[in-house]
Amino acid sequence: MKQVLQYDREKKIRVKEIPTPQMKSVGLVVDNKSSLISVGTERSIIELSQMSIIGKAKQRPDAVKMVLDKIKTEGLKSTYNKVMGKLSAPLPLGYSCSGIVREVHNSVDAYTVGERVACAGFGYASHSETIFVPTNLAVKIPDSVSHDEASFVTLGAIALQGVRVADLRLGETVAVIGLGLLGQITCMLLEASGCKVIGMDIDPEKLIQAKACGASKTCMSDSAAVSTIMEQTSGHGVDAVIITAATESAGPVSLAGEICREKGTVVVVGAVKMDIPRKDYYNKELSLKLSRSYGPGRYDYSYEEAGNDYPFSYVRWTENRNMDAFIQLIAKNKINIKQLITHRFDIAQARDGYKLISGTTDEKFMGVILNYNQTTNRIKETTTEVKLTSPNQNCETNIGFIGAGGFASGVLLPNMKQVGGYNFKSIVSGSGISADSSSERFGFESTVSTTNELMQNKDIGTVFIANRHNQHADLVLEAMQNDKSVFVEKPLCMNQEELNKIITQYNRNQPRMMVGFNRRFAPIIKEIKQKLQENDYPLSMYYRVNGGFIPSGTWIQDAETGGGRIIGEVCHFVDLLSYITDSPICKVEAESLAMPDERFRSDDNIQITLRFENGSVGTINYVASGNTKVSKEYLEIFGGGMAITMDDFRTLTIADDKNTKIDKKQSQDKGHNAMLKSFCESLKQKSASPIPFTEIVNGTEATFAILESLSQGGAIWLND
Repeated sequence: MKQVLQYDREKKIRVKEIPTPQMKSVGLVVDNKSSLISVGTERSIIELSQMSIIGKAKQRPDAVKMVLDKIKTEGLKSTYNKVMGKLSAPLPLGYSCSGIVREVHNSVDAYTVGERVACAGFGYASHSETIFVPTNLAVKIPDSVSHDEASFVTLGAIALQGVRVADLRLGETVAVIGLGLLGQITCMLLEASGCKVIGMDIDPEKLIQAKACGASKTCMSDSAAVSTIMEQTSGHGVDAVIITAATESAGPVSLAGEICREKGTVVVVGAVKMDIPRKDYYNKELSLKLSRSYGPGRYDYSYEEAGNDYPFSYVRWTENRNMDAFIQLIAKNKINIKQLITHRFDIAQARDGYKLISGTTDEKFMGVILNYNQTTNRIKETTTEVKLTSPNQNCETNIGFIGAGGFASGVLLPNMKQVGGYNFKSIVSGSGISADSSSERFGFESTVSTTNELMQNKDIGTVFIANRHNQHADLVLEAMQNDKSVFVEKPLCMNQEELNKIITQYNRNQPRMMVGFNRRFAPIIKEIKQKLQENDYPLSMYYRVNGGFIPSGTWIQDAETGGGRIIGEVCHFVDLLSYITDSPICKVEAESLAMPDERFRSDDNIQITLRFENGSVGTINYVASGNTKVSKEYLEIFGGGMAITMDDFRTLTIADDKNTKIDKKQSQDKGHNAMLKSFCESLKQKSASPIPFTEIVNGTEATFAILESLSQGGAIWLND
């Protein structure tokens, strides 16, 4: 399918053929008919992407700080790979479209195949022939509304939320500063709600358009604006100002304070500089409000991606309900969107549309639409038949890769490339864009649209799984059923039921199975392991992990998708202590901190005690409420006259009963390269996996036992 992509490193836009997006949870696959180019937002994205590295750094000092912090904690090489992965990945353009439903997730009953829908959301409602969109970012289109009109749904919801935040009353006078698409739609909405509208802009032609869109008065945003507004309001000033301009200047905010009446309201919708002049705002006791994009639910993972709605009685206007209200206003002829459409381009000529909005020509424009003329397959949803296959002989190092996110493209794939020996055959990802980018960067022979294509490829002997956690178990099972070797990034699975299925399948054909527990392969851990060969005594271990804060509203913290940080990350440290002791875990007990507020989750701040069958005891102190200026991981080991400390895989100190002390400092190496090299060797030699399956199972069950202990209280004994 065709999609419009912005390539930062090339500083240009491409219309490229990429794989069709896959169905994800709680969503729809939609064949686009129309999409709107957002002149202000998309032009800003393009201008930023075409800046030099120094220019981008000046624009994004927060991003620069993140990179510098990453270098301190993860090292230069790891940070470089991740940054290059980000820079290499193309950016999907567009965030407002309309089309016809091609496929509906089996958990969704509000939509059917063939229905017309309007869609919103950056990264979802893209300029693409086919998109995946979560259900809360889609609304149905009435028969009387065209696809071109419905493609304005995102801007409509943004404008409508700004009007709601202003909390206006019938008959009040409102000034709209900035009369681009967003400002023109705002004028329409205000006029439809019974307000008197004054449109303001620096472009005289936009003032003319505003008159057609419901503004009863217009004036230039210049030095005479204040006196003009005062004349039109009998010296009182306007009741409210809605700023829909996009500028690096603080001029609109300053002007709004001057033209607003006492105790009036200023609402900022557009991207403007927020230098607030105290005098006017203080003397008039003005209310300054910011409107957050489409409305309540924006930037909330639980709402936008997981599909959980807010209670209607408590949150009357969510972003989805704003989208629907806007579409209904079009259907009832309360607003006229057609008058804003000035240009239409076929998706294949999308670059001409961006050339138009870039300002390189003198041609005037307002609403620029991309159209898609492909015939939609209105077929009923069917279950894909899964055919079990066996790979050809001697193709173990032929790799099929699932997932192309930040960790895959920034850590796994660069290290696999460096190790050598892996033959990159096919790659697939949920969006298709990241897979296509990684395919180009790392030299995969093909990019496919579905995991099924990859699984049934007889030339692929090993499957790497590096997508979201909730998909791991099913993909591991499918790979094993097709007699393929498996590397799965942690966690192996999300719960005991999934683990039991994996154990059952493993016992049937015993494929080569590997989980990405890289820390046991770190050079500094190998030194510790070698030194402990001299010791026959049980060990006392303390592992402090300064994990850093991750907010609850992310997929990692979502119980259904990421499983939380115990499932997704603490499993690493459980595995490492088990490896160091060379003994299975038999008992688990965990306690969480009682946090005083909701910023920090209790299950992100825990102390875990592990007892091993050889009598060793390990404590994991995992905290998210610490400070990233301190190293992330610190390990102490005592036993048999030995004292060992390791700090962040950089510093190692060993003291034994011979009064010797070994201090070593080295660059950070968490073992990714050595892990992938070891697994590659096992594939070539058709030998056992570098991590025994029994250890993988024991560590996974111990991780589940942490959650059980937190839930039930007390110790949890593991069965054999």
